[in-house]
Amino acid sequence: MAEALDDNGKKTPSEFPQAGARLKMKDLELRTGVTREAIHFYLREGLLPEPERPKRNVAYYSDEHVVRIQAIKRLQQERSLPLHAIKPLLDGFDYQALNTQDNLARFELTVQSHVNGELPTQNVSLQELTAETGLSEGFLHTLHQQGVIHIDGEGEAAALNFSEAAIVRLWARLQSLGFDEDKGYGSDYLKRFADAMAPVAEAEVDNFLQQFGDVPADEAAQMAAQGMSITNEIVSRLRTQAIMRTLHQRVADT
Repeated sequence: MAEALDDNGKKTPSEFPQAGARLKMKDLELRTGVTREAIHFYLREGLLPEPERPKRNVAYYSDEHVVRIQAIKRLQQERSLPLHAIKPLLDGFDYQALNTQDNLARFELTVQSHVNGELPTQNVSLQELTAETGLSEGFLHTLHQQGVIHIDGEGEAAALNFSEAAIVRLWARLQSLGFDEDKGYGSDYLKRFADAMAPVAEAEVDNFLQQFGDVPADEAAQMAAQGMSITNEIVSRLRTQAIMRTLHQRVADT
């Protein structure tokens, strides 16, 4: 069966091994974006627990391996920590409920993995993104100042995480269709959507943590990812419904 690909030629989330599955090495590489050589090194250094070995030359990995590898990459990239400093942080993880700071951070990492099917640390440089989309750095910095996106670093080190880069790419596609700044589709237009989503997201997160705060982090992450996927479709259809009702009312008024 042919693999499903997104607009950038990457595998879609449905092609990635599901949470809770027993993962082979190739699955672990796919879920984390880390090579088997690096994974074997992490195992030798004690950064990862030993996999399940039902027989010789067979090893099965778990969601814990996925989350730990993601945490290693994030701590390396965001805090520039060496591996010897990362190990005690990983050993301090409490793999139980969400209601601790460490587990909430782990939950965040796992949700992003389930939702996007790739590492939440795959950043895109600002220079690469502007060259790809044709949008100016000034425009992206305006979005950053308005809180629509977040740019990490400065100068040549400036970058966006892959999720926010996807927003920029979609915005560039919209503008290429003629929805440009001269017609009112500037940064303020996009900020309107970001502002509308903020209180909704805050209410969703508060309710989820209140209702499922005692659920193990991995299980809660899978639930959240599935719920977000369905809710995103509901929100999209509600918006379409509202637009069509508004359009119908304009026609009736005319």
